[in-house]
Amino acid sequence: MPAASRVLVTVVTLLMAACSVVLGGGGGGCFTRLFSFGDSITDNGNWMHYARSPGAVARPPYGETFFRRPNGRFCDGRIIIDHIADALGIPFLTPYLAGNSSEDYAHGANFAVGGATALGHDYFRRKKLDARFTPYSLRWQMSWLKKVLRMLAPEQGRGWSDLMESSLFLVGEIGGNDYNQALFQGRSVDEVKTYVPDVVAGISASLTELIGLGARTVVVPGNFPIGCNPGYLTKFPTNDTAQYDSMGCLRWPNDLTQLHNRALRAELAKLRRHHPGVAVVYADYYAAAMDLTADPRKQGFGGEPLVSCCGGVGPYNANLTAHCGTRTATTCKDPYAAVSWDGFHYTDHAYKVITDGVFRGPHAVPPITLAKCSRRRP
Repeated sequence: MPAASRVLVTVVTLLMAACSVVLGGGGGGCFTRLFSFGDSITDNGNWMHYARSPGAVARPPYGETFFRRPNGRFCDGRIIIDHIADALGIPFLTPYLAGNSSEDYAHGANFAVGGATALGHDYFRRKKLDARFTPYSLRWQMSWLKKVLRMLAPEQGRGWSDLMESSLFLVGEIGGNDYNQALFQGRSVDEVKTYVPDVVAGISASLTELIGLGARTVVVPGNFPIGCNPGYLTKFPTNDTAQYDSMGCLRWPNDLTQLHNRALRAELAKLRRHHPGVAVVYADYYAAAMDLTADPRKQGFGGEPLVSCCGGVGPYNANLTAHCGTRTATTCKDPYAAVSWDGFHYTDHAYKVITDGVFRGPHAVPPITLAKCSRRRP
């Protein structure tokens, strides 16, 4: 069995265990709420509510293939958290910054913000970096969760416990912007690799807090293979062909991502040992995305997985002076055939395949389907 398949089987096995924790070993239960944290991969509108000038994500063609309008998702349609909600049969989550009452969070909430980091701005300032991204780091997002919990269950104690135990938590992916912050400001990859232990420690601290609040099923994704990202391929070109793998992806960014993912997996193993009653699941976004990049036609994509659907000219259609949503950008005729949407984020179709690959596992026996509690949207 290929390595990527073995990883997906492991993820699915852990998810089955996760369901047993929440369902009490029975097959008729379900997750009644979904809470998520992260950055633009998971953001469904918080950036647009936070930023005075949200930029291109607030303009067409963002959102064109499913919602038919821009809605704060950095995608042409749905993102991973939407596909998970759909699998659970619950409504799409309300972005935290768009909610006003407990009814807005009846099925959970999304705390992810575009540009979010695992570590706070003080960390980057100590590195003498310009903290350019949103201040709403993972720790800040955790504080938002506690505000929502107080709205849903004012009496802390059993009320919080029941709520947390019946909820699924998706923490990430997160950490990619911690590295982007430095790489985009000219720091060497060797220096950025030294940030990995701090980034993973920041994620672990929030996970420990989440478990302390009563979470019993936590899914923690690793980072994507950014070396296959059209934006990275455009920003860091080289004439040294040895820097590219057989698929045309840059090796050094993927090496950085794999370093992060290995450290994250090791940290999650420690958390499992310290909290044996909690299902702490590693979701391998890296393997799922690499499978898609290696054989896109198998999943109904076109033959150019490294070319952005929406962007500017150049070999990857990701000219960094013609961002998707700007006047000079162009959009491909068939986003369904594209893997990358805007050079840094995936398409609705790609997110669906990645979600299925992680949460059902194409090579798992038996496959897992997350139990539904609420009626589907009409």
